[in-house]
Amino acid sequence: MQALITCLVAGSQYLIHPHKLGSIQETINPDAILPVTLLETHELFGDLEATLRLFALYDDVFVPEFGAVLVEKPGPDAADHRRDASRLLDKELYRLNGHVAAMADVARLPSGPYFLHGPNLHQAWKLYDDEYGAFAFGVIPENVTNTDGFRAMASLSEAGTHKSIPVPSRLYHHAPNARKPLSGVRLAIPDALSLKGVQTALSSRAWRSLYTAPADATAVLAQRLLDLGAVIVGKSKSSQFASAREWVDEEAPWNPREDGYQRPLGGAAGAATAMAGYEWLKTAFGLDGFGEVRETAAAQGLYSLRTTPGAIPLAGSQIRSPTYDSVGLVSRDVLELFNIASAVLNQSHADAAMPPPKRLLCPVDFFESSGSKAHKELASQFVATLENFLGTKAEKVDVAAAWKKQPPPEAKGQGLQEYINDAPFRSFCYEFYHEYDEFRKVYQDKSGHTPYAEATTKHRWDVGKPVTKQDYDTFQQRIGVFRKWFGDNIAPTAESRDSWTAMVLPFDSAAPKYRDESLGAPKTPHGVTAELLPLLLQTPQMVVPFAQLPYESRISDREEFHPVYASVMGPKGADLRVIHLVRRAFETAQWRTRVDTGRFTFPVADNPRNVDDRHVPDSGVSSYEARTSAVSWGEL
Repeated sequence: MQALITCLVAGSQYLIHPHKLGSIQETINPDAILPVTLLETHELFGDLEATLRLFALYDDVFVPEFGAVLVEKPGPDAADHRRDASRLLDKELYRLNGHVAAMADVARLPSGPYFLHGPNLHQAWKLYDDEYGAFAFGVIPENVTNTDGFRAMASLSEAGTHKSIPVPSRLYHHAPNARKPLSGVRLAIPDALSLKGVQTALSSRAWRSLYTAPADATAVLAQRLLDLGAVIVGKSKSSQFASAREWVDEEAPWNPREDGYQRPLGGAAGAATAMAGYEWLKTAFGLDGFGEVRETAAAQGLYSLRTTPGAIPLAGSQIRSPTYDSVGLVSRDVLELFNIASAVLNQSHADAAMPPPKRLLCPVDFFESSGSKAHKELASQFVATLENFLGTKAEKVDVAAAWKKQPPPEAKGQGLQEYINDAPFRSFCYEFYHEYDEFRKVYQDKSGHTPYAEATTKHRWDVGKPVTKQDYDTFQQRIGVFRKWFGDNIAPTAESRDSWTAMVLPFDSAAPKYRDESLGAPKTPHGVTAELLPLLLQTPQMVVPFAQLPYESRISDREEFHPVYASVMGPKGADLRVIHLVRRAFETAQWRTRVDTGRFTFPVADNPRNVDDRHVPDSGVSSYEARTSAVSWGEL
């Protein structure tokens, strides 16, 4: 395995990717390291300065220092421009050898920033400091032209205080197209997804010590992302087995929001921290079972989608529950969320352009038991925004009362909450406990003691251990009864091309939760709640920040703002329709559809939502964003 070499360019740290792409014709010092710009002949002898300025504007990896030394790609038009060499002024020029190269056709190398290490050409990857501790580690492909295997990056920032996350130039990737709709999109995946050549750790020292070998295959989801053209820059941190809400302080990510001392919640806190803190990252993925992605996204002011279970295969992922685990996406922008979900779910934009929902439901029993008066008033605004777009009033339903009025015969007179009771949680814990049977046994045999389990993991294993298979089957049967009853009496849970129903659900937006305050004992959810409903129905759910409320921080001694959320649930398979509904409703109301990085989720304004909805141009525009198209009902 080749050693990794880093260097400084214009004060920033760069990685010289070890994969050799080609060699120059000229002879230079074999130890020399030169930042260079690779260009086609017509770019070299055209408006060179304009090309370099465009590179610097478009690409966060390129800096002007790369433009001092130029490398010409071989091409058929080289001789026609050679007489104009005086236009290069004082720049040094080398020529790439078209016959000796690691690639079959060096002429296809993209123009952009590279390094010459001696006579050999290598990609330039910028190293960003993981200042918020969001990543378990960064990764790079062993071969930049064939991402079959990866290696973990163990290097630290120049100051030695943070991990370094490698990011390739945007210029290396063509504009997105039908075959590669995620071309060049930088993203993070959870540690639970295997990457060939990289060890899976699951934030467990016991797991890491037992399974020391790197993965010999890449998880289906990760491979799908790579095949779509995405760039996986690292694995985000999760709590132990991505299950716990609490974190060991030394390993916990730092929330970039508000006063910077809010506790990172949820098993996928690393994914949300990265999205809330780093403009250079486009999206992050996680596994959502009992709210691990949705909860952590809500805590850090981000849009998230829990996809329809089974829509994206989880093969090659270390799951907790085959029934409840589903892929979750985290994003700062509703349109980006839509486009990335569309690509990963392998659905066209036309799938979302089918008719809008004919019904909008608002379960009053869930809203009555959730949130303060201020939260409820804001939730009413959210519902009104959807109503105004759809041109219809939301139907208020009381799920528990409807059950009482027309219960299924299997309930034998029991109320909804009594009938369901703790069936969802205990069945989840049963699956979670037995997913790790082999791990616990092998570790016990090898070490002579049980593996360490954090409080939430231990609690869930303790709950799942005494559940028998007969108990588990009974729990699943009850959930199945409820699912059928809901579809027959409240709203269909299966997608229809011609009509569908959207349901607005509350989502906890309480604040603040400081790092130095204990979360208390792990909780056992009971009955049917707003958080559990999409899990029980196996339907998609989008969690949406749309407002923010002020509070006085005891850390910063100043006014901070905490995001306020609602969520929208649709039937199975309606993932894109749900996102599209939110986007079109917000655009019609002229509400922001993008959140910021850093302290504030939204720019602050003096209005009931405390949100400045004026358009703010995005920094770091990419070819991916440039190609996003407006898709709305009635436009196709």
